[in-house]
Amino acid sequence: RSRAVEIAHERITALGYEKLRVTDVAAELGISHAALYGHFSDKADLLDAVVRHWLAETAKQLTRIAACPGPPEARLEAWLLGRMRLKRATARKDPHLYEAYCAATSRLRPVVQVYLDQTLVLLAEMLEQAVPGLKDPVAAASLLRSAMSVYSYPWLVIDTLEVPDDQIEAQLREMLALLLAGMRMRAAEAAQAADAGPGGEAPAGGR
Repeated sequence: RSRAVEIAHERITALGYEKLRVTDVAAELGISHAALYGHFSDKADLLDAVVRHWLAETAKQLTRIAACPGPPEARLEAWLLGRMRLKRATARKDPHLYEAYCAATSRLRPVVQVYLDQTLVLLAEMLEQAVPGLKDPVAAASLLRSAMSVYSYPWLVIDTLEVPDDQIEAQLREMLALLLAGMRMRAAEAAQAADAGPGGEAPAGGR
């Protein structure tokens, strides 16, 4: 199975995912296509396996970034920059593989949904550390992901490849700073409202 994924990856890189054929992969393995179907139900399943392997490697690198020492906001920024750099690098170096990932994302294949769910949890954990008092870290992470989609959504990454790296990275940093400032303001307001109590004034013991 792993060798089949390697061959499929090589063929996608050379020819594009649309020209990937299960029969060609089986022939290179020296087995019948029926035998290969014992491991992959169809071409889409084989493509999912290729995308899953790439996403697993990407997730490992992003997890390492999230675990690095340093202030929470710096780690969050490094994580977002790292994700964008990985996608831009793959789109340039291995465009056919990246197009396969784009296709899987457009159809929201289960392999992509699993990756998105995992990264959302990781993003929420970093946000909770970067913005103390955040009421709903997962909802905030989902909002942040949507707001930063221009720097991570597969097709938009391709559309912005001509933008110089330093320019788009500066834009990402500025956008993140604005979003975090807004989240901190909301968290502070929520904390003040909670301290004020139902009547809108701080409890006597807190004056």
